[in-house]
Amino acid sequence: MQIKKNHVYVLAAIALVLLAGVIAYPYLIKEKAGEEKQPEKDEVVWLVDTEGYLYYPLDRGDIPFNRQNYSQTEKLSISRIAYPSRKGSVYGLLVLPNYADDYLPGVVLLPGAGVSKESELGLAMKISELGAAVLVLDQRGVGETDGILPSLEEDYSSFVKAEEPYQHLMVYDALRGYDLLHSAPFVDPNRVIIAGESLGGRIAIIAAAIDRNINGVLAISSAGFDFKDKGDKNMDAFIKSLDSDHYISQITPRKLVMIHSMNDTTIPVVSALNSFSKAQEPKKLALVNDTSCNHGYCDAMYDGLVAALDYLVGINSRTAASLPDK
Repeated sequence: MQIKKNHVYVLAAIALVLLAGVIAYPYLIKEKAGEEKQPEKDEVVWLVDTEGYLYYPLDRGDIPFNRQNYSQTEKLSISRIAYPSRKGSVYGLLVLPNYADDYLPGVVLLPGAGVSKESELGLAMKISELGAAVLVLDQRGVGETDGILPSLEEDYSSFVKAEEPYQHLMVYDALRGYDLLHSAPFVDPNRVIIAGESLGGRIAIIAAAIDRNINGVLAISSAGFDFKDKGDKNMDAFIKSLDSDHYISQITPRKLVMIHSMNDTTIPVVSALNSFSKAQEPKKLALVNDTSCNHGYCDAMYDGLVAALDYLVGINSRTAASLPDK
């Protein structure tokens, strides 16, 4: 699947945001909003510190969800999932192998910008056929999950008014997806990772940096902003809070794998290499040089996908390939 939607990596959009002049505000954000949980009066439920690191609490409580049959194949069962998150509900598809001898590793799969869970289902099924429980989400503003993805300017406007930016809420949605798989009775809680394509890969890295219980990250066709401070503490903190390059070194000692096409015209391979250089060991990089593969997962990435999952969660497959160290 190739992702053709525009996404928030566009540097011109960042440049426009940086021109905005907005007054400073206190970085300690205390808020009582949210459908899922009503916090105590002084409980911090969302925070961006002066260094630009996003915070959500590790104790996010139980996660109720409903599950309905969606479809079934000879190898897989697919269910429609809905669960509450902050300021709304998130919808997804849960893909499970029909037969399993043991607890399954879990993969939260985050699509790229504008890509629905149904469009991402093909990749989710490929992963699940290898022996994993896969939860693929409709991110906010896509498919059944409510919302409209705002511009960076609009998200920044919310930020300086001490309102949670949309993209921060997307990180929280991913964390709750992890909570769902981590607590599922058929999943090994010590083998749950977050994976994502493009924007989804960036969110996966940020979420895993926030919650160190997440066991690893797989980022496909993704890279950070490589943002450097511009001297405006509000703006700098906001952009860094969305920049996976700001978080990627914090994945260690858990494992990180990045898969990227050499022919990606949306996120150039040089950007991916730059992001990978900022990560600490243990890490792996798989580059695919196939003219049929541009942005997003493609069939030429399959061997790298299998090897990545074996490296991250111990999925053993006869088709597994060896990933280079770097």
